[in-house]
Amino acid sequence: MRKSRIIWFTLAGMLLGYLLMHPFAMLAYLLGPQHPPVPMGANLWGMQVSQSFSAAGLTMGGAFTFLGGLAGFFFGIWYLQKEKLTAERLESQRRRVALETLQELMVTLAHHIRNANMVIGGFSSRMIKHLPDPEVQRQLELIQQASREIEAVIAALESLPQIDRAQYIGAWDTKMIDLKQELESRLAAFASPKAVP
Repeated sequence: MRKSRIIWFTLAGMLLGYLLMHPFAMLAYLLGPQHPPVPMGANLWGMQVSQSFSAAGLTMGGAFTFLGGLAGFFFGIWYLQKEKLTAERLESQRRRVALETLQELMVTLAHHIRNANMVIGGFSSRMIKHLPDPEVQRQLELIQQASREIEAVIAALESLPQIDRAQYIGAWDTKMIDLKQELESRLAAFASPKAVP
């Protein structure tokens, strides 16, 4: 695609060189001081056309065709490079806006989830101390464990150096952020202070 567009720019330059620049140069030559003044009229334009496309003018036409093709080639390269840089700049801006939106969303979600999580974890902690039933205490400890997991997920999402994606189970194109290793290390950090008395 890119090569074919450069070829089209080159061919357009060659065509312009032969059909526009070459006759213009011939007209400038005919109107120059080395020739007697010629009145502007049909005779001048007829002479111009006949000399521009005569066998003697083909050498000069070939040179203008070559120069026009060269100009078209370099213009095509410049234009396609500019087009590529513009597309990259737009993609970079789009990613930056998406990242800023994701960060704002993360801060908002983290704030509200942490507030709810502190209530859940705090009340379950209090209830464990005041309820003697071992089955209820076990269930409350599961609630506290889930609360720590929620906190670990939020902390992991906030400190992500890069986003790795994993295929979400049961969906075709849906992806989710892969936090498995980060969560395991954070949950191990939560569990290690309890292991040491």
